[in-house]
Amino acid sequence: MKRMNKFIGWMSCLMMAVAMIGCGGDDASDGGGGGGGGGSALNVTNPVVTDVKASSAVVTLTASGSGIISRGVVYGTSANPTINDFKVNGSSANMTIALTGLSASTTYHVRGYAQTSATVQYSADVTFTTASEDSGDDDDEVQTEGPEALARVSVHDPSVVWDPSSSNYYIFGSHRAAARSTNMMTWVSFTAPWATATSTNAANSAAFTTPQVTKVKKGGTEYEFNFDAHAWSARGSTSYNVDGMMWAPDVIYNKKMGKWCMYLSIDGDYWYSSIIMLTADKITGPYRYQAPVVISGFRSGDSYKSTDLEIVVGTQSSLPSRYAVGDSWGNRYPNCIDPCVFYDENGKLWMSYGSWSGGIWMLELDEETGLRDYDVEYTLTGSGDGITVDPYFGKKIAGGYYVSGEASYIEYIGGYYYLFMTYGGLAAGGDPGDYNNGGYQMRVFRSLTPDGPYVDGKNASAVFNKYQLNFGPNENDGNRGVNIFGAYSKWGNLLTGGSQDASGERSQGHNSIIAAEDGRAYLVYHTRFQNWGEGHQVRVHQVFQNEDGWLVAAPFEYTGEVTKTAKIAKKQYVATENIPGKYKLLVHNYKLDHTAKAYSSPVEIELKADGTISGAYTGSWTAKSGTSYININIGEEYKGVMVEQTLEPKNEKAPCFTALRSSTGVTIWGYKYSD
Repeated sequence: MKRMNKFIGWMSCLMMAVAMIGCGGDDASDGGGGGGGGGSALNVTNPVVTDVKASSAVVTLTASGSGIISRGVVYGTSANPTINDFKVNGSSANMTIALTGLSASTTYHVRGYAQTSATVQYSADVTFTTASEDSGDDDDEVQTEGPEALARVSVHDPSVVWDPSSSNYYIFGSHRAAARSTNMMTWVSFTAPWATATSTNAANSAAFTTPQVTKVKKGGTEYEFNFDAHAWSARGSTSYNVDGMMWAPDVIYNKKMGKWCMYLSIDGDYWYSSIIMLTADKITGPYRYQAPVVISGFRSGDSYKSTDLEIVVGTQSSLPSRYAVGDSWGNRYPNCIDPCVFYDENGKLWMSYGSWSGGIWMLELDEETGLRDYDVEYTLTGSGDGITVDPYFGKKIAGGYYVSGEASYIEYIGGYYYLFMTYGGLAAGGDPGDYNNGGYQMRVFRSLTPDGPYVDGKNASAVFNKYQLNFGPNENDGNRGVNIFGAYSKWGNLLTGGSQDASGERSQGHNSIIAAEDGRAYLVYHTRFQNWGEGHQVRVHQVFQNEDGWLVAAPFEYTGEVTKTAKIAKKQYVATENIPGKYKLLVHNYKLDHTAKAYSSPVEIELKADGTISGAYTGSWTAKSGTSYININIGEEYKGVMVEQTLEPKNEKAPCFTALRSSTGVTIWGYKYSD
């Protein structure tokens, strides 16, 4: 539930279709009957099915007990489904799970389950029958727009949100850049105004000085707290100017508050930063400063007296020693920028935040206020720069020790919470004398729970236990994080020169992702270009889950294709007989030399009708009939998806694949071409 009306229902159950790996035998504790049973400590209630439609239904149940490593529902068209059938994971004991992608007029069997390392406990088998075909079912949807609809904008650090009242997607970025679109292609820029007690169009310098909320509660006790975010950040510089220090806002709709909430970082030098919440009645503003959520930089003296540290940890006679680290703050604690705020599958509100420095951290928020939940306590875990849980900053979920990494973004898709981060420097690169200039690249981790642990396909943790270089040609962290894609050119109709529309991409990152109401998942990011300096634009790619539940990005920009993420597991968008032919293959390797502006470029292969591959790589391929899954083996097996796309920016259609070898994190792309 990352954003209002994100329509994650279909995504919540996508994994159940993705996980269809054949019908195996029942597990040892395959007992029906309302949970518990067999002397097990597990309790699984019978599922209650409601809101049954032609292609979806809602299932409510409870699965509790000791040592649970996985829980949720399993379903199928045969009695007593098991975890070897369609499966949807839940993240807590009390679950409400949306099943989508169902067939109309079909009887389904559904059971709840709870799994430990030793056994699986099931509920009784419950049946329901879907309604007749929805009039709005769009299996035969016809593409009505193409690349001619593309209208570009420059929004750095774009965070995407859907507004159902206007039927628009909005992206909000750093330093007040913003845009809207009805179709994810035609973008129109706008600026959301700031509000104060006396203005509905306040200047930046006035917008963050006086919070509207000056009292907070902890344990039923009310505390006065009046925080001037502008003044706090100005402590780091004698010539502070906030105009270029308003980084990476994230906007959600809070139903309990009935407000649009913007979480914005007001940055300052020497970690004097804060993440504040602003609210508005309309998504376009004006937004008024309410209060801070978290503050960094109180590293010496009595500066902590200006923060809410004592509200959180109690009155202190002096700055606790763990925070009194001076200019070494960044080795241990976060810089409070780059917020990502999301609801988990049970309606709990969370915020991840941080950039480089001490890593990415997580706090629970109060759904009633949108601010920090002061009643949630965090027990100090670890010591020195190895602190992983801090009473004030919450729980570390990624990074640390000043390794690169920023722009955390978390989205629940098909049974997993996916953590996106961007490693490296955000610039275009090409400066041999500045290693941190460039190398920007998105990496992906996942977890069964919103606050982690997050791991990649190699099961490597997103949290570092020492400094390691994690980007560029000298990367020595074991290539941590799935490389969903990186710098590339000479791809389709993209060149290394020419206009930006026909220029290779590089330094892509600070993305957001939305499981959208139209049945697609969109990856939204900014990119720089080969030979275009620091100019940047927004790009949007569809994202799919492969059979292992890892995300793979479409090889080309979204230009109105009818492919639905939710139907990858049940519809074959490219017939098997149309797959053989010559392909351009692009391998997204790690360790590109950004100091030389290196990029990946394609080679030629042929996918033959007999299932073999020849050319620059040799091997084999198989397509799974009735689905859009494809496996590519070129010495190593890559699991992916085959769809039809437009070869941007021209209106040329071609079968395309995107696939991942999760054990290495390497992604490959391919598109069919004619001589």
